[in-house]
Amino acid sequence: MTTELNINFASPDKVIVSFDNRGTEAITFKNPLTDEDREQIRWYLEKYPVLYAADIDDDAALKVANKLPEWGEKLFDALFKDDAAKRFFIYFQDSGKKNRLITISSAHPEILSLPWELLKDPKGTYVLHEQPRISVRRNLSGAGGGREPFKVRAKKRLNLLFVVSRPKGAGFLDPRSDPQAVLDALETHAQFRVDAEFLRPATIDKLIERLEDDSKPPIDILHFDGHGVFDADGQYNENAKTPSPSQDTGLTKKNDDTKTANMGYLLFEDKDGAKALISAEKLGNMLHRKQVGLIVLSACQSAKIAGDDPMGSVAARLTHAGIPAVIAMTHSVLVDTTRALFGSFYKHLAQGKAMGESLDNARRDLWLHPERGERRRGMNTWITMKLQDWFLPALYQCGKDTAMLKPL
Repeated sequence: MTTELNINFASPDKVIVSFDNRGTEAITFKNPLTDEDREQIRWYLEKYPVLYAADIDDDAALKVANKLPEWGEKLFDALFKDDAAKRFFIYFQDSGKKNRLITISSAHPEILSLPWELLKDPKGTYVLHEQPRISVRRNLSGAGGGREPFKVRAKKRLNLLFVVSRPKGAGFLDPRSDPQAVLDALETHAQFRVDAEFLRPATIDKLIERLEDDSKPPIDILHFDGHGVFDADGQYNENAKTPSPSQDTGLTKKNDDTKTANMGYLLFEDKDGAKALISAEKLGNMLHRKQVGLIVLSACQSAKIAGDDPMGSVAARLTHAGIPAVIAMTHSVLVDTTRALFGSFYKHLAQGKAMGESLDNARRDLWLHPERGERRRGMNTWITMKLQDWFLPALYQCGKDTAMLKPL
């Protein structure tokens, strides 16, 4: 049975903490992380690991890594400084039950994009390292019209579909690194349990065609490797693409963008290889109808608007559309991290563990083994770079945390 502590943001500066059908009044919340703090995290995760020659600053990176516990404690204090909120956390913490969840619910990207996985009790450890474990997940709230997630049923074998989208003019991302790392992980840890295929070309029409192809096995996991865009004021709505009439199979809802501001888009390709903006709601409608149980969003996170997280916004909208679980990368991911993360994730998934539990195990393994490959220092010196990036994957989930694969 799941034990859940709910953190519900009615607005970016008001939060209600509830547990066991009891809750606080709306408490004032002040984001403790400055723009400079978040820029330091972005630099540490995205730029430092790929710097060369004179640009390297190992001392600055170490300072950022040492600040992670401090930022986690600041987030914790911002949530639980109120006496009533702190009491509910203590009740939750002292329950001692397995399957404990902290759910961050908000309709505001500035809240959902905070690094909640860093939550750390000043008198203890990171909540993710508590025993029994406490999972942290996000959920979109307050937008209205949310669809109930369908029930995921464990199977003996899963089908994974890669969508590797590289439209013209979207910025370079190596199309080989992420899929190859995942395929290597599957071969090592989940051989004969997860079958992978690629969507070619990476168009929305082709995706509909594949989802509707009854001659092939249904898709259980969709892994999107590409770019995301967050639209704060609705400027991209007119450019958002809809499937061509010849491919409209009833999976999509036409003219369904009644609210176009604060919308997350994924960049698919069109028939000419140019950008095709697909809203998360449209994608969610399609994938929910075909009961795709898990979506992985692994993409470049550099295109941010006003500090908002495009992939986080997409992930929140997808869960709001009824997708049971979405794993979103909050920043660009190293190949070594991808290999270790998904190697561990699919290994535990293949053992019959639930999606959130499998991700938590993968996070733990990233924390225990921070080595991310060799880096050159000077003319003749090589070091093993260590990176604290275990908090990088974020889980967006609604409903019960369930297994996808039956135990071996």
